[in-house]
Amino acid sequence: MGLESYRYACNVKWLGLRGDDLQLIPQSAFQELKPRDLQIAKSLLSSKFLQDTHRAELTRMVETGTRAEIEALYCHGFDFLGKFIARKIVQGDYI
Repeated sequence: MGLESYRYACNVKWLGLRGDDLQLIPQSAFQELKPRDLQIAKSLLSSKFLQDTHRAELTRMVETGTRAEIEALYCHGFDFLGKFIARKIVQGDYI
């Protein structure tokens, strides 16, 4: 099935935190990449089907060795996360 994997690929949208959003969260919210995270990221980076925008985001994660969860936006209040997601969807600000 590996040779036919392109047939099963779907159009993925990245709605969560991206490199441009990282200034919105405190430095303490960043988490070190776990070995499994790094393994998955490197595997995805080796795929020829990965879109350039996704590749850039993953490369940044691997280079910094950190990740951030979207829940870190709760530091701005409980309604901020919902507004953040709604704004991303309405503005089409996802990749």
